[in-house]
Amino acid sequence: MTGIGPAPILFNEFFQMFVRCMPPNGWPVNSKIAVGNSGGPDSTCLLFLLKKLLTDLRSKAMAGQSIPTSVVSLSVNHNLQETSRSMAARSAANAAAMGVEHLTLDIPWGTPPFSAKPVAGQPMEQVAREARYHVIFDGMVRTGAHSVAFGHHADDQVETSLMRLARGTTELGAGGMRRCRRWGMGTGDVEGGLGWVGHHGLNRWIMRPLLEVRKDRILATCEEHRLDYVNDPTNFQPEITLRNAIRQMLTLQEEGKDMVISSPLIVTQSALSGLPQHISGSLEKIKIAAADLQETTMDLEGGLHQLHGAVKVLSSRLEDVDNEVTFHLKNLTLPSPPSTLILSSHALPAIVDPTVRLAFVLRVMRYVSFHPWGSLRADGNRRRSSIQRIIDTLWQSDGAPSFTAGGGVLWQPAIFSAKKRLRVGTQCLGRQLQPGERFAWMASRLPAVPYHILDTATLSSKLDVDITERLAIAISRGDDSLEVLFDCRFLVRFDLSQIPEKLVGALRKYQETGVNVRIKPHTKYYWPKVVLRKPSYPDTTYATLMDNGQIDTFGHAPWVTMKYIRLLDAT
Repeated sequence: MTGIGPAPILFNEFFQMFVRCMPPNGWPVNSKIAVGNSGGPDSTCLLFLLKKLLTDLRSKAMAGQSIPTSVVSLSVNHNLQETSRSMAARSAANAAAMGVEHLTLDIPWGTPPFSAKPVAGQPMEQVAREARYHVIFDGMVRTGAHSVAFGHHADDQVETSLMRLARGTTELGAGGMRRCRRWGMGTGDVEGGLGWVGHHGLNRWIMRPLLEVRKDRILATCEEHRLDYVNDPTNFQPEITLRNAIRQMLTLQEEGKDMVISSPLIVTQSALSGLPQHISGSLEKIKIAAADLQETTMDLEGGLHQLHGAVKVLSSRLEDVDNEVTFHLKNLTLPSPPSTLILSSHALPAIVDPTVRLAFVLRVMRYVSFHPWGSLRADGNRRRSSIQRIIDTLWQSDGAPSFTAGGGVLWQPAIFSAKKRLRVGTQCLGRQLQPGERFAWMASRLPAVPYHILDTATLSSKLDVDITERLAIAISRGDDSLEVLFDCRFLVRFDLSQIPEKLVGALRKYQETGVNVRIKPHTKYYWPKVVLRKPSYPDTTYATLMDNGQIDTFGHAPWVTMKYIRLLDAT
């Protein structure tokens, strides 16, 4: 008697999976969702289910649900393997067979911002990933997709958790991928560079509907509906990437083969011998880190079933921590100047869980930092010693001196009163509280130079932004507006129908006269201001952000808006 095999994914079941991936504010009306389509079973299954779901909902009363109305397939030709082109062709053919719009995206290695093509023996996983995500985001923009769905499943989630453990992640990181998250500003740090997407990434989403589904159910779904797919042969070559090596390690264990982990090489009965040192070393780190987890037991020799359970515990824990941090931020945040966050220190001791404290600090850093939102740099690269220093100081010291511990964030003692001006920094040290006052901490952008020399110091091009050419081109094209991201913190928007005539005149002759329009920081919080610079003349200020959040345009029409766009939510 044969056992019952894994069940295919039912359409109603998939609908519930998809709804759980909905962005916090829902999908825009008539939005489009992209699917990252490799031609393999996971993305083929996802594309089929999503196309079927959206088609059915449009023809039923359920069409009133807040869901996208169309889907587009995006495939990436990495040009790294002989099979890359054929897999991209299979992706296109599958999409066409399902009646889905499709776009194939080639990675032009060696053409800026892309690096030269990685060669055999080089660590290529991160390089290929950054290039892939770069062209996928470009594909979303080109097709008008608001979000992209990936076919990552529960087995992938285990692999991701283990990979993060190899990199020294916290237990928050070991919770793996989120079902839904913002794209973020990207991994790059230079506008136009690889991985950079800027403020546009704050309004686009990544979702993973199949994240709690085992691989065998995806294969069963493909078989049930006779879906044609290909298997990427490089997925089964452990010497190429750490993920492949982890997958092979887990497969061997699942098959009951003996395996011993020893540094610097992995010695198995067959397939895991002779791996590159950076991969075998990472596998050894995984074993050590997994044994140190506090929230759950992760036994690498316990098989996939045990690992699925452990990662699910960590993922659930991550969601609980996110919710708790959101609750505490609402209770602790005091009225704050734009781009800063003032936290009442008297209630901080109520947060006793070390993991919640860690997540709390990371959330604040990501909100205040000048590094791209969503990047590791905005989290201080999650260096444990640095984060722990912040936690120790905030939770154990009222009125400690100002300090920084990474992420581009300055922490300063503050005394807050609803009826008096805010006191910040050294003036708070040793001061006795008066009635109505309370101790607090202010998190703000770490200054690049002291405030008293801000107007005369030579600043980097990220802080002294020349927008002359962009403005001149936008005006000549007849554009209605121009948006500029300043310091990865403020979105400065110019209403070109209201721009002062004197400035328009100066821009017409900027190449001959040498005048230029710039966005520069002012105040100790590095708020933006727009200035006109003429050779041998002092700067003329045309717009500044004031401490009440309003814009002073110095008697001109309201032609500039300045909005702080970094987010404090968990996504």
